[in-house]
Amino acid sequence: MINEKNIKTLGTHSGKFHADDVMATSILRLLLGDVTVTRTRDEDVLSKLDFVYDISFGEFDHHQLDKEIRENDIPYAACGLVWREFGSRVIQKFNSQFDEIDITSIFDYVDKNLVQGIDATDNGVDIKSEIKVTSISDIIQSFNPTWDSDDSKDDAFEEAVGCANQVIKRIISRQVSVVNAKTIVDDAFQNRKINEIMVLKKGCPWLQQLLKIDINNEVLFVISPDDNNVEYKILTVKKTVGTFEARRDILESIRGKSREEINAIIKIDDAVFCHKAGFIASTISMESALKIANLSI
Repeated sequence: MINEKNIKTLGTHSGKFHADDVMATSILRLLLGDVTVTRTRDEDVLSKLDFVYDISFGEFDHHQLDKEIRENDIPYAACGLVWREFGSRVIQKFNSQFDEIDITSIFDYVDKNLVQGIDATDNGVDIKSEIKVTSISDIIQSFNPTWDSDDSKDDAFEEAVGCANQVIKRIISRQVSVVNAKTIVDDAFQNRKINEIMVLKKGCPWLQQLLKIDINNEVLFVISPDDNNVEYKILTVKKTVGTFEARRDILESIRGKSREEINAIIKIDDAVFCHKAGFIASTISMESALKIANLSI
């Protein structure tokens, strides 16, 4: 394990940058602070720096023939190699009280949902669908000056690192909030009055934890107060994180209908709306929310 206290200077390649070296820099700065990065291809200069990545065929470069590959066949790039070495320590900076299980959960989420895509793109692995979706790699690479611009590539690199820094901070922060919500979700799950309906006392991220503890797939709907505690949301439980397919959709007869129509069909008086796709509805009262959930079971 590398001691980060010994790292005072960073080095990576100059010229055109990619999400790989940019995000690796962001990860290192989250751990080390605003440390200076020297961008060069001069091996003499690089050899004098404390930590070098994405160049020089060292431990944190990935351009060798014997590059490391994950079990799912996604090769490591510099971003992944840096995250593998330092990611857990970066997460601890967000909450030093997290145990190993919590850290591993956040580490794996960031690797799967951010880092692996960057690594795959940098290694030339095609992971895009038939529909063109602008990825984080596309966005970061767009910070490079255009061919007809005189803008500094080094200045553009720093701007891109600033963008990447905000992205990874928000992703980690959101996963920290998931961990912090575990107790709320666990309590709601244990105290269900109806097996198929889980009621949260406070709005919080719940799906990841619910999928872990609801091993028999009992919960079909979650009722949660909105951010202002004005309405109650009836939410479907997705079969997996990252899919739209739910265990059960909300009652078909009220999907996409007006408040008045929902009230008449359900025989309530405080409906707010129901999405036409059937994954969310809302009411003013808990009683009405429970009625919609019950009728949808």
